[in-house]
Amino acid sequence: MLVILAAVTLNSIFGSNIIGLATNGAINYAEEQQKELGMLNDVSDMLGDITGDTDRPMSPTITLSGTKGNNDIYTSNVMVTISINKGLEQTGTIKLHYKINDGEEQTSEEDVSFEVSEEGTTKITAWTENEKGNLSNNAETSFTINKSLPSTPTISLNGTEGESGYYITDVGVTINAGDASNVASIKYKVEGANPIDETEATGTTANFDITTDGTSTITAYIINNAGLTSEEITQVVNKDTVAPSTASIALSGDPGETSIVVTANGADATSGVASYIFQYSTKSGEDGFTTALEVQNTANSCTFEYQDLASNTTYYLRVVVKDKAGKTTPSTAVSTTTKRAGLTDTELASNVGKYVDYTPVSGSFSDHVGSTYSGDARGTNIQLSTLPNIKWKILEASGNVLTLISNKVANTGFVLEDYEGYNNGALLLNNACKAMYSNSLLGATGRSLNIDDIEEYMTYNKNNYQNYGKEYRPSPSYIYYPVIFAEEKTGAPNGTYGSRYELSNQDTYVTGTLWGNAEYKFKWTFYKFTMSTSTMDSQKYVNLFRSSPTTWLASRCVNYDSSRAYFQLFIITGTSVSANWIYCSDNSASSLPYAIRPIVEIDLTKVNVGLTGDGGAETPFSIEAK
Repeated sequence: MLVILAAVTLNSIFGSNIIGLATNGAINYAEEQQKELGMLNDVSDMLGDITGDTDRPMSPTITLSGTKGNNDIYTSNVMVTISINKGLEQTGTIKLHYKINDGEEQTSEEDVSFEVSEEGTTKITAWTENEKGNLSNNAETSFTINKSLPSTPTISLNGTEGESGYYITDVGVTINAGDASNVASIKYKVEGANPIDETEATGTTANFDITTDGTSTITAYIINNAGLTSEEITQVVNKDTVAPSTASIALSGDPGETSIVVTANGADATSGVASYIFQYSTKSGEDGFTTALEVQNTANSCTFEYQDLASNTTYYLRVVVKDKAGKTTPSTAVSTTTKRAGLTDTELASNVGKYVDYTPVSGSFSDHVGSTYSGDARGTNIQLSTLPNIKWKILEASGNVLTLISNKVANTGFVLEDYEGYNNGALLLNNACKAMYSNSLLGATGRSLNIDDIEEYMTYNKNNYQNYGKEYRPSPSYIYYPVIFAEEKTGAPNGTYGSRYELSNQDTYVTGTLWGNAEYKFKWTFYKFTMSTSTMDSQKYVNLFRSSPTTWLASRCVNYDSSRAYFQLFIITGTSVSANWIYCSDNSASSLPYAIRPIVEIDLTKVNVGLTGDGGAETPFSIEAK
């Protein structure tokens, strides 16, 4: 039966009438027998796969399972199954052989499954073996796994950089994907000043230009061969190729002696203003400007004060406006002249006796004038007013203080009387001058001339005058004294000298009853002399201090005869410096009407003196607030 089936099979395969040949007696029996046996052997091998009576087993089947991305690349682990294929009537054991890549050969008598997680390309080779040791043809397959996202691209910029991260030229942009072996394309877009719709570029690089001023934001990512995308990268590009649109400078008020205040304006539509560079020059041209200061200011306006300039000098001022990209626009220069400088302390001190055009703020003084404080029981001099037509001369200048003295006396007939006149005379004189002859706008304060002013410029030695500085005790019969005497450093009504007032000091008015003490003592402080070139530093001080009519000095003193103490105020009569008593320790009094001699002290940090004028009586040095 098998022979017949084989003949039928061969007849169908080879197209020969094998059965007919076998029964045809005309054919040589031996030859035909050999041919038939050979063909039967070939058919037997072929039928082995069909009938299971195998000499060569069937090849195994390999199946793959996983998630695929682009280009048949798996983006997940891959499950591999290798199945054994048996013939229809095959009996016996079939052994499975397989290898993963070039690894060791593995065997199994059953189907196998395993998972591949390693990225890259994996090759599976499998074959089977029957009990006779015959091997099937190899079954092979390869697959690629790519689970990892591609690396984020890099963005590089090429252009001329200004300041603060701004470019001042067009900017070339290069996006680089890196590893070329696993990159399909780059996607990017630009938003903002220079918009570009989302674009896909194949390969590992993409190039384009930013040509529009302003802020542009680049976004890019990579797509790999499996279709996976990288993280996005962004890059901000600030570009400003245009200088600021405006730059102007204007004076803010009148210039000072060494300073000028200006207001500058600037604008920049793209990056904005970053700073104002304030410059100056003493030349009229556009060259030679010196930078005073660069002021960091992002506003469209900036006020600045040029300082430490030369007085009476013409300056050309300009501002250079800088934007955040570092581009600049200069303004047109404006010119102005600083004020002439006032005379210095040294210069003023060398002009003692020269006239200054000082005008006090017109005032009056009535507070504390009258019998309660001045002792003037007649009620005269209730109000004192500024005397017009007084001119002022330089007495001293040092330590930023200019001291002026009036060229004549004022307010004649100011009466001081009795112990209250002694108690309050110095303070009344000072306060009257302060009220009538000050000028707060010029930093000027009035006071009365006093004995300390005279002593500063005299060469006469007051300590050689009779009993000056010696200690005395009045007669027990004449023990009265004004109450302020107890606070003077030269009076000791209780055996202890006072500690509050020098001869010209007093800061509060004094009221109260007259005191008496048989034990009190005092130091002699009265003296007199005639001002001349032999007793003063120079004739110019004699001329400044001489007085007619008699003038009060805001300074007290005490002297003594054989039994009485005399409480006095210093005076000047002509060129004679002396004193007249107002109260006596025997409780007697005198009433004396003398003139006032005002002094003015001016703070030179607040004024300029001598911008005009030469110090003459008709052309005095000017004085004005700074």
